[in-house]
Amino acid sequence: MEQALNIAIVFLSFSVLVFFKRTRSYLSIGGLSLIVSVLVLFFLKYLTIGNLSEIGFRTDNISTTILPTSIYLALSVAILFTMRYKPKKFKAFRWIFALIFLYLVFGFLQQFFFQAIFTHTINKLVDEKILVILFSSVFFSSFHWGWDSKGIKFGLMTLFGGIVMSTLFLTSPNIYVLGITHGILASFYYFIVYEGNILEKRIHPNVKRSILGIIHH
Repeated sequence: MEQALNIAIVFLSFSVLVFFKRTRSYLSIGGLSLIVSVLVLFFLKYLTIGNLSEIGFRTDNISTTILPTSIYLALSVAILFTMRYKPKKFKAFRWIFALIFLYLVFGFLQQFFFQAIFTHTINKLVDEKILVILFSSVFFSSFHWGWDSKGIKFGLMTLFGGIVMSTLFLTSPNIYVLGITHGILASFYYFIVYEGNILEKRIHPNVKRSILGIIHH
C-alpha cells in the first residue's frame, strides 16, 4: 500500500509541473490548481509517514543544518552579485520588502513540495542516494527551465541549487531552514539579476499594492 502511494505521489507531482507551466498568475485557475494539487499530495504523503518530523518539520537539527546551508547561501549570493546588475525601472525600495515577504512564504512552500514531498518519496523508492539527488534536482530545475539563453542559464543555476538543497535535506532534513534559504536567495536573484517586476508578473498588481501598504504601516 505504501509503495503504491509513493508511486502515485511521484506521478501526481508531475501534474504540478504541468499546472505550473500553464500558470501565468498565481491568482488564477492555474494557481488554484497548484494549491489543490499540493494539498492532495500532502494528504497522500501524510498517509505514508510516521510523523511530520520525518519530512523535515523539526527544530532539533537546526544547529547542524544552519552552518552548511548558510555557507551555500553566502556563496550563492556572492555569485549573484558578480552577475550584471539590472537596475529596476520602478521604485524598488518598498518593493523589495514585499518581495522578501512573499518569497519567504514561497520558499517554504516550494521546499515543502520539492523536498518534503518529492525528494522524500523518491528516496523511499530508490536506494541509491546519488540517483535520488539527480532526480530531485532535475525535477526542481524543470520548473525554472526555459529554452532561450536566459532560461537555460536560470535552469542551470537552479539545477545546482536543487543538488545542494536535496543533499542537505537527505543529510539532515529541515524544511524551515531550507525554506528561509530558498526565500532569501530567490529575493536576491529577482532584485539583482531579474530585469522585470516578478511580483506584477506572478501576482495581480492590486495584491502587490496591498502587501506594500501593510508593510508600510
